[in-house]
Order: sequence, then structure tokens, then C-alpha cells
Amino acid sequence: MTNKEIVLRFFDEVFNAHDLTKVGEYVRKDYIQHNPQAAQGLDGLLEFLKGFFQLEARHDVQFALEDGDKVAVYVYVTFKDGSKAIVTDIFRLEDGMMVEHWDSVQRNASF
Repeated sequence: MTNKEIVLRFFDEVFNAHDLTKVGEYVRKDYIQHNPQAAQGLDGLLEFLKGFFQLEARHDVQFALEDGDKVAVYVYVTFKDGSKAIVTDIFRLEDGMMVEHWDSVQRNASF
């Protein structure tokens, strides 16, 4: 499976299914997080996602680009309350696992 396929599967199986039990299949324990709203490591990501999943968001990946060990995704996010955001995520992978993450969020987006 390519890095791009791994990231796309992560969005389906974790973000859209709101399934915390699958996160460890994709994210290494020493995960480096560059989002100041989330703590470092797998445990930090799990804690962040517990709160985020309460917003009941749907992530629709518009496109994904793979360049070596990095995958960038451009995502339309629609929340249960009808609000929207556009998110660009960049993941670095090693041996099929996500090890580092950057993101940029445009809130109150229209698409």
C-alpha cells in the first residue's frame, strides 16, 4: 500500500468513522504534532480526537498528493451544526505509519 493510500484509509476508518480504536494502526507512538491545539505523541492525538469527534464532522478529501515520505490532503470538513472548514493536512510516514503532522485550517469556509 502506498503512503497516499494509507492516509486516505486513515481518513475513512478513523476520521469519518469516528473510530479511536483504529488510530494506533496508522499512527506511531512517538508521533510529532505541529498543531498547537493537540499534544505530542499517539496519546496526545487520541485525546484531541476524543473531543473533536464530538463535533460529528464529515471529511471529504478533495485531493491527495504524495511526494516521497509525505502526503498532503486538501479536505472539505462539514460539521453536524452545518458549519464548514477547509483543512490542508500534511503527514510524514515511515514504514507505513504516520510519524509527523502539519495542518492549516480555514474556518467558516464555503464550498
